[in-house]
Amino acid sequence: MPASIWPGTLASFCDDVAGSNPAPAAVAASAVTATLGLSLLIKVLEIAGNRKSFTGDSLKLKTLIEAARLETEALKKAADHDIEAVRMYIESRDPLVARNAIEVPMRAARAAVAGLDLCAEAAEIQGVTRGLPAADLAAAVLLLSTAARAILLSVQFNLRQFDSAEPYRAEIAAERQALEDHAARQADAVLRLIPLDAVSG
Repeated sequence: MPASIWPGTLASFCDDVAGSNPAPAAVAASAVTATLGLSLLIKVLEIAGNRKSFTGDSLKLKTLIEAARLETEALKKAADHDIEAVRMYIESRDPLVARNAIEVPMRAARAAVAGLDLCAEAAEIQGVTRGLPAADLAAAVLLLSTAARAILLSVQFNLRQFDSAEPYRAEIAAERQALEDHAARQADAVLRLIPLDAVSG
């Protein structure tokens, strides 16, 4: 497997995405975007927990930070694995290999959606949506929801490699749609918890 994208610079990754090779492309770029969203979530939780005035559930805060770091690692692995999965499929055109080009993005999508669930839990902790970090929490939600949608779009496209009557295609298509619907609902729900004037206090 090629070296991981993560030790490199953001500039080199952008150059690779803009290059003529088939990967990295949409899924890897979206997984990187989702990791940035989770990084913002962690920042918001760290800031809230370090406030002297914080009266929320500190243990819950730490649990969410740990969970966000785990999903971040899942997304980082998915970005690397997707690049390899795409390259292997382009080289082989083997239907069995095509499954890997679907399974890897699905793992990334699940992690991004799980990140949205963590944002929802964070928004319900007293004090988290207060002050300037509230804007970062809202941005985290937007980055994660957009990344999830972009990844799932790639899954939808890749599923066309399978016959419409194949059970695997129907199974993944159903989960794909459920994840997309859940992400949309969760994003809307969290954003409603963040008042427009929250960033001024």
